[in-house]
Amino acid sequence: MIGIIGAMKVEVEGLKKELKDLKVTTISGIEFNQGILNGTPVVIAECGIGKVFAAICAQTMILKFGVDKIINTGVAGALSPDLEVGDMVVATAVCQHDMDTSGLGDPIGMVSGLNQIFFETDKALQELALESARDKDFKCVTGVIATGDQFMKDTVKGELIAATFKAVAVEMEGGAIGQVCAVNKIPFLVIRVMSDCADDGANVDFAVFLDGAAKESMEVVKGIAESYAS
Repeated sequence: MIGIIGAMKVEVEGLKKELKDLKVTTISGIEFNQGILNGTPVVIAECGIGKVFAAICAQTMILKFGVDKIINTGVAGALSPDLEVGDMVVATAVCQHDMDTSGLGDPIGMVSGLNQIFFETDKALQELALESARDKDFKCVTGVIATGDQFMKDTVKGELIAATFKAVAVEMEGGAIGQVCAVNKIPFLVIRVMSDCADDGANVDFAVFLDGAAKESMEVVKGIAESYAS
């Protein structure tokens, strides 16, 4: 079974509407929607915004629903000058840019206990996502996506994150989901479509382009589900 996580309603509602044999369970305030998506068993959840909600959701999917892979779908802010609103990033790895124990001599972003900065996504899922994006003629690139508990609308801070982690996009959940999947040895993928450029006008662009960007990401997830059914 595939677990599909989006932070906001707009990032998963289009997928939930297509589920067959729907069964709904609420755990820790999160609604989990089980069913069949394009021939594949899935459980879909709107986790809420931020790393803690994302981690709660991912761990619950693993322990309670027995998912064997997780896909995080949604929107992000572009950090790369080569990315525009509407472009897609399939993450090769995720990190947490606001994890900082550098005062103890650690590199910025290192997750204590696991002693790693980057959590690599599953290569097979990457290929399925890229194939799905190509089939739909979406502009799609691969790269590192950085996660932190803040909506990024600061050009200088965004440039620092890009330089520190060689990240091409920034958002608020993927790095936490990656950490949960790593400790549980579950393959995962993060797919994000750019809703803004993480700059001083990000809040305006986000409101304008959110719906379209979220829909594009969901379309790729549908393609992945269909690949597992065929």
